Amino acid sequence: MSPRTAALAATVLAAPSVASAAEGGAHLGIPDPIWMTLNLVAFIYFLYRFVGRPLGAFLQTRRADIGRELVEAQDKLREAEELRAQVVERLEAVEKEVAEIRERAEREGRAEAERIVVSAADEAERFVTRVQDEIERRAAETRQRLAAEAAELTATIARDLLERQLTDADRARLLDRSVEALTTFRAED
Repeated sequence: MSPRTAALAATVLAAPSVASAAEGGAHLGIPDPIWMTLNLVAFIYFLYRFVGRPLGAFLQTRRADIGRELVEAQDKLREAEELRAQVVERLEAVEKEVAEIRERAEREGRAEAERIVVSAADEAERFVTRVQDEIERRAAETRQRLAAEAAELTATIARDLLERQLTDADRARLLDRSVEALTTFRAED
C-alpha cells in the first residue's frame, strides 16, 4: 500500500469519528470510546507502517552513511597527518638547504672579496708603475724641450748680442771666412 492510499484510508476512518464526536453517539454500531480506540490503533498502525518503517530505514541508512563518512574522515585525517609530517620534513630539509646555501654564499662572497682585494692591489701596482713611467717620459720630454728652448734662446741672445756689437768690418771678415771655408770644403770633395 502506498503512502497516499494509507493517508486516504486514515482520512476515511477518521472522518466519521470526527463527525460523530460532535453528535456524541456510536459509529457503525460501535460505541464512541471503542471506536476512538480502534481509530487510534489504526492510525498508529498506519503511521508505523507507512511512516515509521521508511523513517527507520532512512535513519538506518543515514547511520550507515554517517559511519562510512566517519571512517572516511578518519582516513582523511590520518592522510592529512601523514601529509603534514611530510610537509614538516620537507620544510626542515628546505630550511637546512637554505642554511647551507647561505653559508656557501658567504664563503664564496668572502673568497670573492679576497680575490677583488688582491686584484685591486695588483691593478693599483700596475697603475702606479704606469704613472711613474708616464712621469719619467714627460720629464724627459720636458728636459728635451727645455734644452731646445734654452739653445734657441741662447742662439737668439747671441745673435742679438752679435748684431749689436758686430761692425760692418767684422761682418765682411766673417763673410770672407765663410766663403773661404766653403771653397776649401768643395775642393776637398
